[in-house]
Amino acid sequence: MTPDARQKLRRSIGLGATLSLIFVIVVLLVTGWVSYQNLRRISRNEEWVVHTHYVLDELRDILANLSAAESSQRSYLITADKLYLEPYNKAGSLVVQQVKHVRELTADNPLQQERIARLESAIEKRLGFLHAGVEARDTRGLDGARAYVSAGQGRAQMKIVTALLNEMQAEESKLLVLREHESRLSYSIAIVTLLVSTALGLGLVLAAYRVTIRELRTRAKSGEALARANDELEDRVTERTADLNSANESLQSSNRELEQFASVASHDLQEPLRKIQAFGDRLQTRCSQELGEQGRDYLARMQSSATRMRSLIDALLSFSRVTTKAQPFAQVDLFATAQEVASDLEERVQRMDGRIEIGDLPTLEADPSQMRQLLQNLIGNGLKFARPNEPPMVRVESRLLPQENGEIPRCEISVRDNGIGFEEIYLDRIFELFQRLHGRQEYEGTGMGLAICRKIVERHGGDITAKSAPEMGATFLVTLPLRQQ
Repeated sequence: MTPDARQKLRRSIGLGATLSLIFVIVVLLVTGWVSYQNLRRISRNEEWVVHTHYVLDELRDILANLSAAESSQRSYLITADKLYLEPYNKAGSLVVQQVKHVRELTADNPLQQERIARLESAIEKRLGFLHAGVEARDTRGLDGARAYVSAGQGRAQMKIVTALLNEMQAEESKLLVLREHESRLSYSIAIVTLLVSTALGLGLVLAAYRVTIRELRTRAKSGEALARANDELEDRVTERTADLNSANESLQSSNRELEQFASVASHDLQEPLRKIQAFGDRLQTRCSQELGEQGRDYLARMQSSATRMRSLIDALLSFSRVTTKAQPFAQVDLFATAQEVASDLEERVQRMDGRIEIGDLPTLEADPSQMRQLLQNLIGNGLKFARPNEPPMVRVESRLLPQENGEIPRCEISVRDNGIGFEEIYLDRIFELFQRLHGRQEYEGTGMGLAICRKIVERHGGDITAKSAPEMGATFLVTLPLRQQ
């Protein structure tokens, strides 16, 4: 090939490379713009989905709080005990605030605004009728309460409220389906865009690779070109080796950070929460009047969220410490441990007019502090999920299981209560992290207690399960070896 021919070839290759580069840049810009628009669309759709879920949660809470107010008022009509009016007063004011909040959340929906106006009127009548029942009980005693109940207006009013809430929930559920569909569609478009851009990128890389190879073939026929290629290869190997070393160091650092999690969570994560609660208390004490009703509501929500966050951190710490802060196994007298737990819960039991019965319990080889935590969580659950207007009863007992040849002796510990129980279809769910069968407004807790119990039992080589039925109480069964291998 003559020098002129080689020069023309280099020019054509250079022009092709320039055009390919321009095309790559254009494609990248177009795919980047499309991806950005998809991300914005996905973000907007997700915001609307979350917004709809929030409205649905508020509507459910309105019905739950209104039912709580009705239940509290009914208890007062029967007993004339002023303590029953505290949940009634609290739930009534909370319902009014929640209805106002739903009005704000659905300001973009005229149909929902019309329904919320009717709902406000119906709830106002319902609360007024509940208040009339309280006044009837106060002024005319039990005869007045009977006359109030016999009027039968409450059921009709509650049907109206429930119907309006169901209509609003149906509307929001319909919107939720549409918005979730739009969200899935946005995700599909994003995936298609990603696949197309990836395919184009691979095609462009292959094209650029072929152009580069052609260029190298015109130049790399000498020893100098081969030496340069070898040097480049050695540099890449060195770079990859350095990257692997850096990755190994990062992995070791991550492991050390995971080991320090419990310490960080107990100090660094809780310190901001303590400050939030401390300054929140100061605001409530010193600036309550200046904040106004909405400001006080926001402050109360902030303090409630901080308290829940601290409870979650404490629960996570307890969960992680089952293994990270475990104590050596020793002989544990479960009967004495159960009595200590009952003593710790004595004030709570007396307040609820309940009782804890402790039967025969064995002495076994275990972690003493974890056995105490296991019994405290299970007994505490039996007290917490008591049925309304019925004193709780929790009984703890055990039995030895049949032993086969060479098998370590095992016992079955049962913790039985007379509480609200649960459907056994949820049996696997109750032992998972953060799983709750009831809302926070009904029963306190983080949803971690039974997960911690399961982890403790598994660390000791045992099993835990439960038997229950709605309104029939629950029995938790813990199988543990009497000695550890």
